[in-house]
Amino acid sequence: MQNSNAMRDSLVKAFAEEYMQKLFYFCLKKTGSNEEAEELTQDVAINVLEALNKGTIPTSFSAWVWQIARNRYAVWAEKKHRRNESVTGSDIGDYELTDEKESVLDEMLHREQMSLLRRELAFIKSEYRDLLVAYYIEDKSVREIADKLALSISAVQQRLHRARILLKDGMDMAREFGKRSYNPENITFSASGNINYERPWPLVSRSISKNILLQASNNPSTLEELSVELGIALPYMEEDVRLLYEGTLLEKCGDKYITNFFIWDKASRLETYNIFRSGAKERSRMLREFMEDSLEKVRGLCTGGTHLDDNTIRWWLLMNTVDTLIAVLSKNEAPPKRSNGEEWGFVGYEDVELPEKTAAGHNGRGNGNCCFWTYQFGDYSLWTQCGEPEMECVPFFAEIMRKKRKVSSFTETEQKLWEKIDGKYAHADREGNVIPDVVVMTENSMEKLTKMLKKHKNCKALLENGTDAYTRVESLLRRCNHKILHEQLDYYVHSAMFDMRMMALHDLVESGYLELPENPETSSLGMYLYLK
Repeated sequence: MQNSNAMRDSLVKAFAEEYMQKLFYFCLKKTGSNEEAEELTQDVAINVLEALNKGTIPTSFSAWVWQIARNRYAVWAEKKHRRNESVTGSDIGDYELTDEKESVLDEMLHREQMSLLRRELAFIKSEYRDLLVAYYIEDKSVREIADKLALSISAVQQRLHRARILLKDGMDMAREFGKRSYNPENITFSASGNINYERPWPLVSRSISKNILLQASNNPSTLEELSVELGIALPYMEEDVRLLYEGTLLEKCGDKYITNFFIWDKASRLETYNIFRSGAKERSRMLREFMEDSLEKVRGLCTGGTHLDDNTIRWWLLMNTVDTLIAVLSKNEAPPKRSNGEEWGFVGYEDVELPEKTAAGHNGRGNGNCCFWTYQFGDYSLWTQCGEPEMECVPFFAEIMRKKRKVSSFTETEQKLWEKIDGKYAHADREGNVIPDVVVMTENSMEKLTKMLKKHKNCKALLENGTDAYTRVESLLRRCNHKILHEQLDYYVHSAMFDMRMMALHDLVESGYLELPENPETSSLGMYLYLK
C-alpha cells in the first residue's frame, strides 16, 4: 500500500508539473476560447486525478493522460453540439477548429513518443537498434532491410518482433540513471609483469572506460545495464566495452560483463589499511632491530659501498627487507595469465583518503646481467627524486662496477654516458675511481642478506606478524570478490602487502631512525644496482 501511495503521489506531481500547461494549449486549440479552454482543462484534470486516487497506475502515463484529454474533449464537443443544434442546426464539426497540420494532440503524442523512441534506441543493442532505425526512422520496408542486411524477410520480421518487445518494455519503463551518470568516479592503477604498449594502459586512459570497469567490478552487467548506470547511450559504449573485453580487462558471464581484475573500493581499502596498520608499529620495531644488528655486515656486502653513510643503507635495507618478507609470505606472487596468453597483473584503486600515504613503487631497468632498481616513495616529495637512469646507462654502470674502471679509461661515447650517471648515482674521486652513491649488490651478496634475515632472532615473529595480516586480507578479498577472481587472490594480497613499505618508512622517519634528504630532487635514496 505504501509503495502504491508513493507511486500515486509521484504521478500526481508529474501531472501538475509537466501536463497542465500542455493540456491548456491543447484545449485552447480545440475550443478557440480561453474561458472554455480553462473549463475543459479543469475537467480533464479532475478525471485524471480521480482515476489516480482510485488506484489506477497506467503503464504509459503520457499516452494515458492524452487519451483522457481526447475522451473529455469528445464529451465537451458533443454537449456543445447538442446545445447549439437546437438553435442553429449546425454540425459538431463546426466547433472543432481545423488544423492545417496534425492536431495538437497528435503532434504532442508524436513528439513525446518519438522522444521515448529515441531514448530507448540509445539503450538497445546494435543488432536490434539498426533494424529499428531503418524501419521507424528511415522508413524502410522489411524487404529493403532484408536486402541490405542479406537476411531473409522472415528473419527480419522475427528480429523486428523481438526489437519491438524490447522497445515497448523500455518505453513503458521509468528509467533511473545511476550515480555515475552525473558523478563519474576516478581510479588509479598499478601493473606488473610483461606489460606492452598496447595494453593495459591505453585501455584505461578515458573516464568512460574507468567507470565501465568500476560498475562491472564484482557486478556482472549487461551492456544495457552499464549504459543506464553510466547514462551513456549504447552506440558510445559498445566500442569501449569491446576493447576492454579484447584487452582481457573484462570477461563475459553469459550476456553479462564483469571486470576480471580486482579494484579496491573505498571500503576494502580502508579495511585493508586498518589490518596492516594494526600490526605496523610492532613490525617496524622488529625491522629496526634487524637493521641495527645487520648494518655493518650489509655495508660489507655492498660492492664499493664502504663509504656509504648509514642513512643511505638504511633506506634501501628497510625496503629490501620488507620485500623479502612479503616474498616469503606470498603463496603465489606471479601475475595472472591472461586469456590471450600474456602474463601481467593489473590492480585498480578507487580514490579514498587514507590516514597516511601508502603508495610505493619499484621499477627496474636493465638486462639479463644487471638491473638498476628504483624504489619510489609516495610521500615526502620523493616519488621521482633525481630520476631513473636511462636504459643504455645501466649496462655501462654495471661494467664500471664489475671491472673497477676509472674515468680515464672511458671512450668518447662512454664519457657521454658517464655524464648522465655522474652526480646522480655515482661520482669520481681525485684518482678517477668511480664511487657509487647508491647500494650495489651482487646476486651472491643478496643471497647472504636473505640468510641473515632468516637467522635473525626477530624473523619468526616478523613472519607471524605478516602471516596474520596476509590471512586477514585474503579473507576480506574472498568475502568481497566475485568467484571469478578467487584463483587470483594470492596475487592481489601480495600486491596489497606493499603498503607495509610506507608504513614502516613513516614509523622509522617519525622515530628519527631514518633521515629525510635535504633536497628531494637530487636524492637517490632507495636506488640500487643489482649485478648477476
